[in-house]
Parts: sequence; structure tokens; C-alpha cells
Amino acid sequence: MIKIGKIIKAKRKERHLTQEELASILGVSKAAISKWENAECYPDIVLLPKIADTFYITIDDLFDYKKQDKPLQIINEYSFGLSLSDIDMALLDHGTIKSCDLVKTQHRYRDQPIETWEVRVQLVSTEDNFPQTIQKYIKPNTLIDGSSIRLVDGKSIMDAKPNKYYVCKEKVWEYNNADHKYLKQMIREQITMGLIEEDNI
Repeated sequence: MIKIGKIIKAKRKERHLTQEELASILGVSKAAISKWENAECYPDIVLLPKIADTFYITIDDLFDYKKQDKPLQIINEYSFGLSLSDIDMALLDHGTIKSCDLVKTQHRYRDQPIETWEVRVQLVSTEDNFPQTIQKYIKPNTLIDGSSIRLVDGKSIMDAKPNKYYVCKEKVWEYNNADHKYLKQMIREQITMGLIEEDNI
């Protein structure tokens, strides 16, 4: 709520000025001062510096604006797609399930294709080092991918910090989407570790 009318009235009285005297100083009518003080309207923006100077205050003071001295809060909001069969269910205590789907998957066993159903969830978390937390609850020979957005006071920002993640029991890969060199290196490592097959790239 804009308190400028109340502040003008208080400052006018502090200086022992009548509405008419203040109107004369500012070059407006007495009726204008009365309307400001009763919050029926506000001063024209071009008058604000003159009003502030008259009372030896800043325009911020005129609007009763006080700068917040709290530092900006920067957090990562992580989002990972997980199959419930690939994790210890205790991981769900570290985030919020955003979506849940039943998905048919196909894999090979002794050169025979096998179809199975699995429950996949989208897990969102703002915990620090969430990819490393996933490592503690992931099952062996599993690769999980996710991404993050950086938020400053609730607003998304873009910077050079990692925003893409791959997690297995042995390692966490963190990189920025624009880093194609790292992406190629990561894929080679995942093939070597048997987490993905070259044919699937």
C-alpha cells in the first residue's frame, strides 16, 4: 500500500507548514495537497523530487521504501526421471514426486527379448548435492539422468553452472548443456563402464 499521503502529512506537520503554505512551495493548489494527504490521488511523478527536497528526505523515504538487506538466495531445483525398480525407496524422502507413469520396457535376457512394466516417477528436489544423494540409493549397473534450473529468489537464471546430470553408483557426471566436448567424453566413459551400448547412441 502506498503511504505517500500519510508521509507528506506527517512531514508537513513536522515542519509546521499549513496545506496552503506547502501548496505554495510546490506550486500546486491547496486542494491537491488535501487530496494527497487523504489518499484520494497521488502527486505527479515530476513533483516527487521537489517534495522530497522540501522535507529533506529521499524519494525512497517518501514511499516508505526500505531496502531489504538479505542476500539473494540461489538454489538448484533438480528434476530426475527414475524407475522405482532402480532405486532404494528411501530416496523418495528427499524430493517431491511431480509425475508418475507406468511404462513398458524391453530388454534382452540370453539373447531373448523380454518385455516388462516399470513405474517411473519424476522426482524434484532442492536439496544441496541431490545427484550425490541419488548415488547412495541407486542400484548397481543403473544410469539415471536429470537436469536442474538455478533459481534466484524464485526466478530462473542462466549461468555456466552444471544443469545436466547423469548418475550411476560409481560416478556423477555434471555438465552444462553447451559443453559438447564433455558430453562426448561422458558417453565414452559410460560405454566403457557398460552402462550404455554404443548401438543405443
